[in-house]
Amino acid sequence: MIGENVTKGKLAFPKAKTPVVLQPRDEMIMSLVREFRFLGREQLQRLLDFPCTTRINIRLKKLYDHGYLSRLLLPTVAGKPKAMYFLGPSGVLILAESLGLDPVLMDKERKRLWERKALFLNHQFFLNDVRIALSLVIKNNPTIALEQWIKEKDCLIEFLGNQGKVTALRPDACFCLAHSGKLYSFFVEVDCSTMTNSRLRAKAKAYLDYARSGRSQLDFGFQYFRVLIITKTHARLANLKTSIEELTDRLFFFSTRDSVCQDPILGRIWQRAGWRGIFSLLEV
Repeated sequence: MIGENVTKGKLAFPKAKTPVVLQPRDEMIMSLVREFRFLGREQLQRLLDFPCTTRINIRLKKLYDHGYLSRLLLPTVAGKPKAMYFLGPSGVLILAESLGLDPVLMDKERKRLWERKALFLNHQFFLNDVRIALSLVIKNNPTIALEQWIKEKDCLIEFLGNQGKVTALRPDACFCLAHSGKLYSFFVEVDCSTMTNSRLRAKAKAYLDYARSGRSQLDFGFQYFRVLIITKTHARLANLKTSIEELTDRLFFFSTRDSVCQDPILGRIWQRAGWRGIFSLLEV
């Protein structure tokens, strides 16, 4: 039953055919899908510098057939559904042994991924594109070091707002870069065009209050930060930028998914709230 609808949270379990001899790259694939939660074939190709689509498709199928990988199918507007790979039951056993982790806990996390809906998968796929773009820039530039990447589940922020009420904020991710003796810190928001302007403004106000509170030093180890908002289209970017500029000309930077993936993510592809022009994240 290959090709279960992703919104049903079900998986196919095909029977393995010929035995497979695991290669070092296979364990790397399993490690990557565990770290990123879900990865598509194109994303794996970028991370592994694996240009041959035919070869990686054959390898992914073998790993899937033998239970080292599992997959969900992400519906698309046109063409075939996109396969999103995550760690399979056999992969849990391999990585638990090599990493010294609890296989029971790993398998519970793996099973939770079964129930993810299409909306979550689209969001995760988008966020992974951003993280991959950052990883490749750092890989090719030894003067820049990634100090930390904090996933959404570890990014819950709670602090006292101006009126003494607890404000909760959950970024999609947080990361810090070291470059030329300076630390650059960012929160990430990927926009799948599902958030209303009013909700975005409320979240932007929470970020401003958090910056004023000074709690980021205690929570994450940095005093100053920027908020990166990455959208699907330039029209959506212009709309969100205008909305946030009614609140502030600080903190917020905007770009599109295509710009982040096709150009160096740290380069001059960013617009700033309240400013004209295009900026680099490391020059401002």
